[in-house]
Amino acid sequence: TPICKTSEELGEIPGETLHQAQSILNHINTMLIAAARSGIYALKNINTPKELKGTLLKDYFTRRANKAMAHYKDSAVLLQHKAARKASYLKGRIDEYLNLLETAKANSNACLLRGETDGTAAARRASNLETVKCVLKHPEVSSQKRSATTITAAGFTAVRENDGNTSNAQPRTTSKRCFLLSSVNTNGYGNSNATTENGAEVVGGYIKIPDTDAKVTLVRSTTLHTPEGKQHKPWTQAHLAIHKNDAHEHGDCQNETSDASDRQDIKSAITHLYGTKAPAEEDIVDAKLTLILGDKTSAKLAAAEHEVNKEEIPDGIAGRASKKTLGEIDNQEELATLLAYYQNAASRKITELKQQLKEASGQKDPKTTADVCSKITDKNECNNKAFCSYNESAAEGEKKCKFNE
Repeated sequence: TPICKTSEELGEIPGETLHQAQSILNHINTMLIAAARSGIYALKNINTPKELKGTLLKDYFTRRANKAMAHYKDSAVLLQHKAARKASYLKGRIDEYLNLLETAKANSNACLLRGETDGTAAARRASNLETVKCVLKHPEVSSQKRSATTITAAGFTAVRENDGNTSNAQPRTTSKRCFLLSSVNTNGYGNSNATTENGAEVVGGYIKIPDTDAKVTLVRSTTLHTPEGKQHKPWTQAHLAIHKNDAHEHGDCQNETSDASDRQDIKSAITHLYGTKAPAEEDIVDAKLTLILGDKTSAKLAAAEHEVNKEEIPDGIAGRASKKTLGEIDNQEELATLLAYYQNAASRKITELKQQLKEASGQKDPKTTADVCSKITDKNECNNKAFCSYNESAAEGEKKCKFNE
């Protein structure tokens, strides 16, 4: 019955791949919700320091969601499908022959033994053969990890108990026989001689039936998972597919924990937010993160997200019946409605401000924001202004502080 443990575990692989797929999709959903909340936060607090904070987070979380989706579509889904398919195929090869061996036990027949040489057949006890679960059927797929992990990088470790125990695979007693495990006519299914010239393989190549009147051999667990020409390919292919299925652990599908300034998507967000050359120089990233978040650490980034989640949406906004914080809203349709509302409100506010500026410009000539940037000569001072960037990529003599248009 050691092989039953492998059969049962193979049956759990499709459910495990479903669990892995759902973990990636849940991560994508989390990133999209965080991006929507941050976008609402930015628009709700337009023309304040909070706007920059929300805009940066929205860009960052959107990039994280896009990367995870691309990785899922281009890599993970194929690896998960292959693991489920190869595992299911091997389980079918195992179960079919074990089913046949188990049923061949009436009268003087005994094919699936309980591990002894006296010809005693393994007893079926509901879902178990002897004391080991051995349903020999594909279970319904449910999203969960494997209950046991005997299929490891070292191979199919559950079948190690069978290594070197070939003599226990067939009865020694003359009162019991298993003609399903011999191809010759004396004690097998052959007619007048062996049915095959070079023997046969069953259970996906694990059991080798010789072309002589000899006992079967079992492939050792130490080589069952390794390629050996065309031998036991269902086992090697299933093992490879199962252990290559690690896309759910890829960095694009996980939460990041490094300092904000070390995260590539933060750097990209800063680059596009401030129109600097790509990628933005480290000192520019550090300066802008310090300006927006107060520091460049992961803790400050987490604190900014917490601040977004605490932002309260009053009742009456977009037809809402009651007030809630952004962190309490995790329905994407609801968030999309709020985003549209605040985008419209921001558009109206900008139109009003433009009109006020237009009217004021005819009465006085204040220094414009662009003038402020152009008069700054120190690079660090320039980068510490939310609306300015030092044009580091320009030729010598042309480098200067410019307004972010």
